Amino acid sequence: MSARLGLALYTVRDACARDFEGTLRSVAEIGYEGVEPNDLFGRDARALRALLDDLGLVVTSRHAGLEAIETSLDGLADELGELGSDRLVLSWIAQPASGAEADRVVDRIGAAAERAKAAGLRLGFHNHDGELRPLEDGRTVIDRLLQLDDDLLFLQLDLGWAWFAGVEPVGLVERVSPRAPLVHVKDLGAGTRPRFVAVGDGAVDYPRVLPAIRDFDVEWLLVEQDETEGDTLEAARRSFAAVTTMVASPT
Repeated sequence: MSARLGLALYTVRDACARDFEGTLRSVAEIGYEGVEPNDLFGRDARALRALLDDLGLVVTSRHAGLEAIETSLDGLADELGELGSDRLVLSWIAQPASGAEADRVVDRIGAAAERAKAAGLRLGFHNHDGELRPLEDGRTVIDRLLQLDDDLLFLQLDLGWAWFAGVEPVGLVERVSPRAPLVHVKDLGAGTRPRFVAVGDGAVDYPRVLPAIRDFDVEWLLVEQDETEGDTLEAARRSFAAVTTMVASPT
């Protein structure tokens, strides 16, 4: 698989808040090649880029909320320019309660994507489970987003949330390829409530899934664990070891 392995820094956000620079050093020491920040914790983007360069880490993308994208796009564009990435990812939306509500939020996302493109950015959308569940008209939020032009919006598929929604991860990646250059690798335990665990410790069949998506134009596999019992860097280390083994396995 040609995809590189990175870490969504939301996984280690508490460690970053305590010691951002030290946490980034630990992430690099684990072996991750890239990071996806959701916050710079008050750091100057240019100085942060210098540290990342020194550590051999690249910024794959940056997460932000819809309101921030709509109101602070220029600042985000400047920040990403310093960090060396042009990918801005919408991290979350409130789950629409109806098809009409979904249409309205997709219109907002489309308008934000147009503005992002004009600013030299590529806008992406990171799914949770709700965007993959059909609304009363039988269509999902993802169905609606796929109607936007390919060069306007990419998808950052979260395979763990897709699995939790009852969607087969490999089939989903195949369906939207090549619009999913960034994929979140998240594992969850079995059950009706989300229980987040290190990759390989849960019920998502990643030993099958990861080798199976190697032909679908995925550039980055980004480990993410929303909640962690115990040390988050140790969980990130466990996930790195598991994913590295899985992607090396034959199909």
